Amino acid sequence: MEKGNNKNISSELNNLKVPKRESSSGNELLQFFIGVILLGVGLFMLTKRVTVHSSWYIWRIGNFDLSSGMITIPLIIGIIWYFFDSKSYVPKVIITLSVIFIIITIIMSVRINFMVTSMFNYILIFGMIAAGSGLLLRTLFKKRD
Repeated sequence: MEKGNNKNISSELNNLKVPKRESSSGNELLQFFIGVILLGVGLFMLTKRVTVHSSWYIWRIGNFDLSSGMITIPLIIGIIWYFFDSKSYVPKVIITLSVIFIIITIIMSVRINFMVTSMFNYILIFGMIAAGSGLLLRTLFKKRD
């Protein structure tokens, strides 16, 4: 009779020793939102410390300098040609390439500078970005059971 009691007691002890695992979806959701908040605040603080300047940009083709204002000349020619002959593909290509070159010129003329800041702010900004990115990556790319 003691042997039967020992089996019941040992099975009850095993049930107590190994608790059943519940899903940790609430914990993952909390980590995700904390990661989003950390990343957002870090990026916000970074953008507050960065200045953006723009200036004229010059394309250099051999010995010929093409200023950013001269980029609009092919665009104007393409528009005139398109209204003269709208069935031709050449003005459409000229207009498309001109718009692409104008966008590239605008992007290339931008100068981004990081303002002077304290080491504490620097570590805080990039620490929050790194921690938020790490939490987001952990929750987004975690292997599911």
